[in-house]
Amino acid sequence: MRHTRVSKAREDNLKREMEAHIARCLLDRRYYYAAHLKVVSEQSKLVPFGQLFPTQAKIQDQIDSDREEGRPTRLIVLKSRRHRISTLVAANIFHACTFYENRRGYVVAHDVDTTQTLFRMHSVFYENLDAMVRPMKRFSNRKEMLFENPDAETRRVTPGLGSSITVRSASSGAKKISGSQGAAGVGRGDRIDMLHGSEVAFWPRGEETFRGFAQAVPDEPDTMVVIESTANGQGGFFYDTWWQAVHGEVDYTPIFIPWYEHPHYCASYVGRNRGEWLPTDDEFKRFQDYQGHLLTNEDSKAAKIGAMLGIDDEEERLVRNQGVGWDNLKWRRWCIRARCGGKTDIFHVEYPSTPEEAFIASGRPRFNNEKIRVFIDKVKSPETGVLTTADEHYDWQREAFQAPKELKFEPDKKGWIHIIEPPREDHSYIIGADASHGVGQDSAAFVVFDRTERRFVAYGKDPWLKPDKLARQMLFAGWHYNNAWLAPEYNGPGMLTTHTIVESGYPRMYYTQRYNTLQQSFTDHPGFHTDNRTRDMIIDRFDVALENESVDVPIKAILDEALTFVLDEKRNRADHLAGCHDDVLFAAMIALFVHNQVSADDVPIKEVPRQARGWRKTPPKVDDKIESQKDDDQLLLFL
Repeated sequence: MRHTRVSKAREDNLKREMEAHIARCLLDRRYYYAAHLKVVSEQSKLVPFGQLFPTQAKIQDQIDSDREEGRPTRLIVLKSRRHRISTLVAANIFHACTFYENRRGYVVAHDVDTTQTLFRMHSVFYENLDAMVRPMKRFSNRKEMLFENPDAETRRVTPGLGSSITVRSASSGAKKISGSQGAAGVGRGDRIDMLHGSEVAFWPRGEETFRGFAQAVPDEPDTMVVIESTANGQGGFFYDTWWQAVHGEVDYTPIFIPWYEHPHYCASYVGRNRGEWLPTDDEFKRFQDYQGHLLTNEDSKAAKIGAMLGIDDEEERLVRNQGVGWDNLKWRRWCIRARCGGKTDIFHVEYPSTPEEAFIASGRPRFNNEKIRVFIDKVKSPETGVLTTADEHYDWQREAFQAPKELKFEPDKKGWIHIIEPPREDHSYIIGADASHGVGQDSAAFVVFDRTERRFVAYGKDPWLKPDKLARQMLFAGWHYNNAWLAPEYNGPGMLTTHTIVESGYPRMYYTQRYNTLQQSFTDHPGFHTDNRTRDMIIDRFDVALENESVDVPIKAILDEALTFVLDEKRNRADHLAGCHDDVLFAAMIALFVHNQVSADDVPIKEVPRQARGWRKTPPKVDDKIESQKDDDQLLLFL
């Protein structure tokens, strides 16, 4: 009798413990993963899910925060290799669909093989669940799991959860997008609660395919969309969405996973011959001294120790800017040698340390990306605003040869002008510009170049700015920067920009002369005329300036566009990648080129006798009002 009472008490206690355990699994996903989920390791062994990687924890923290605050989860994850991000997202979907009713999870990968791999991950989760947390499963094939009663006769009484997990290939989805279906198997009336887009950068027709799936996810709490991928060059849906998320233009939280945050990417995990790569105690001590000197800006002392340790410029940037440790650097050296064929560029693609590095151009980059990364490390945050005048009666088209008395820069977060450095009284400036039609596709852009310091100091960019409005803004910027030389591109919509400035009477305008072979004479053209020859010339000049570091480029917009500027071998032409832009870049290249054509003291230069190359000449007289300024402000031309 006594034995029976003990057994009953124990049974009740076990029941309470089980209920508490299930309740904790429901509320604490990390506990559930560790207690119940199994995964296949890189060694093809079935192992417990275990504790989260630091990089996995970063993503789980964001998901948990969104759920607690009642926000829908919208994440875009740019990652390096083997951080188990897909595993974590799969675990979140599996948890929701095996604990809650009527949840629909969707997993979309870039190809069929990866799709099957992700489905096997969910299958392994289910097959190894303890009975206490395993829901009923009615249907399972290579594409779908349905968690409901498998018995049709009892399904009405005990239906089960009614939740499901479906996997699809983006390659098949792209083929099936049409009419009433947004993507393969997803109709307009369908609902998706949790969407996992894997390796989205490699999806064919990425934007169109993704939109079809994403539109089925309502903007409600407890819904989740995670877009994750390694980089696949610049351009395309994933690239655009990432930078839009970074700049707050879309409702996605960007999370970047650099290689050095992986717990195994250190010297202890370099394989069979790891002994030669393990840091010695002496090396550790030297490296600690090296770090200390870097942090205190004792560069000469740091350089001396760095030379003994064999630390190159890129490794120095990793230590200085990312806080990378000596054991990480040793692993990096091993990985470049053992996994990347000794090629650093391959390491950058597979194991990036920054988002910019991750998006190395998949084609042949026109500029040296290593040099661009050096400049990116030194970019400065601009002050954003507008240039305005309080004079309501000021006629800028008639009086432009005189600056408005109350012209000023007003800070405004919604402004389109970004200033790194304000004008300095004793400095000379040039402003290059690339016009657009102002219809929201390409942007109108101008860039201000400080001739005295050989530094780009300001830029403006607006896709809705009409050519005549660009002229007005260039005039304002010209006055603001000490009557800077103006050099708008004289092509397409730039013709209106250029002639509007000329009609205003602005005194410092760059003129191009073109030789007419039929008439055997030269024709004056205000502004910079772009053709195949001059286009290649300004690109080459900019490339040389970057390579020699003879110019300072602290503006990220210029560098970002330079990273996406590649050689198209089929057309034998350098151009931006599809989905990218080069408006700010071209404005900068024009400004730098014109700088080399105008003397440092802004006085006329003697004519060049070789007429085949063009000649220098004063610009035509525009207005009698500025006749007196002709001798001082004339610009001689050279191409």
